[in-house]
Amino acid sequence: MVGTLEFVRLSDALERLLAESSISLSGEYVDIVDAVGRYAYREYTSRVDLPPFNRSAVDGVAARFIDIAGASESSPVVLKLEGAVDVDTVEIPVLKQSEAVIVSTGAPIPTGADVVIPVEHCQIGGDVVYVYRTYPRYANISLRGEDLRVGDVVVRRGTKLRPWHAAALAASGYSQVEVFRRPRVAVVNTGDEILKGVIPNVTYYVVASYVKEVGGDVTYSKVVPDDVEEIARTVREALEVSDIAVVTGGTSVGARDVVPKALQKLESSREVFRGIRIRPGRTSSAYVVGGKPVLLISGLPVAAYISLDLLLTPLLSKAYGNPLERELKPSINGKLVRRLPNEVGFRSFYRVIACRDRGEVLIVPLRLTGSGILSTLIRGNAIVEIPEDLEGFEGGSVIKATLINPMVDCSDIVNREHYFKSGDRA
Repeated sequence: MVGTLEFVRLSDALERLLAESSISLSGEYVDIVDAVGRYAYREYTSRVDLPPFNRSAVDGVAARFIDIAGASESSPVVLKLEGAVDVDTVEIPVLKQSEAVIVSTGAPIPTGADVVIPVEHCQIGGDVVYVYRTYPRYANISLRGEDLRVGDVVVRRGTKLRPWHAAALAASGYSQVEVFRRPRVAVVNTGDEILKGVIPNVTYYVVASYVKEVGGDVTYSKVVPDDVEEIARTVREALEVSDIAVVTGGTSVGARDVVPKALQKLESSREVFRGIRIRPGRTSSAYVVGGKPVLLISGLPVAAYISLDLLLTPLLSKAYGNPLERELKPSINGKLVRRLPNEVGFRSFYRVIACRDRGEVLIVPLRLTGSGILSTLIRGNAIVEIPEDLEGFEGGSVIKATLINPMVDCSDIVNREHYFKSGDRA
């Protein structure tokens, strides 16, 4: 069993992984500003009405609709001016028939007023105001509670908090918010070649940085040789202080690919799947040890990135209470300049450049091959996904690319002629 790869479909791998693993995250209170980027541990409802009173949405003149109905440039309505109300005014006047009050944006609406006429449609002269336009009742008034009412949900459990959530929570009467504690992730890199300094351990930085980006903390890290006993001992130790372990390297079926064998030596260890029908990252595997997930991913940086995006992110979403929710990345449709092949039965992920050329969006495949070419994640700004049932996308077809970096102009691509050659586009 250890020496074989079953290559399950990605959907099946995710279903098994989410069903068989469990990550329990407690809550902790933090100041609202510090909560941005974290996930709400519970539902929060508004403690107040927003706005707390009827207020003006413009600088203008508050009046009674019945008094200004029919006002026009040729037939203005004349109202008696009874002072002004600003945002900090405490004593709010009561309007009587044919009276008006000047109001600032955000100022309370005087009792009796039910419309605000913008200043550009009024003329103030002494103690009277001329109104030159009719507005409907409640025009330019923000009504009490129209934004949020007491009891309205501000954020739900599992919501990733953004700046606007922080503002809404503060306006709703909160100074702190309970968020999920950060998931603790262990990173174990395997390989004699790393220990001997033959190759640099760049994949550690891909994994550790990705963990940080998705809201986790790296609580354990170690490089171990291609030794079954040492790997097993290290993973056992890592799981004592972590919620999830990510092991890189040694996941294939070669003589030095001993990580699966090491995982099976651990007590309460269970294989979830062995290999996925994706490219790159086809040797990605998963085990559950004592209920905690252990992801086995490639030691090559690009394959490691793809595997983390497909496997680690859904695990964390489940821990935050959103098992099916993944943060959507922006995508764009563009014309493919060169054919992208695919091995039927596998879901492929290509690194590409999405660029603008004379008003047209082009999708340019990178001409570097192999999942160890780290520079493709730097030079490329998008990823194209090809489903398992397709042999690829033909050059000239319009396809969708998921952006991982901002769009660029095609003329700014370094070595542009290298990527555009083969007669697909000059």
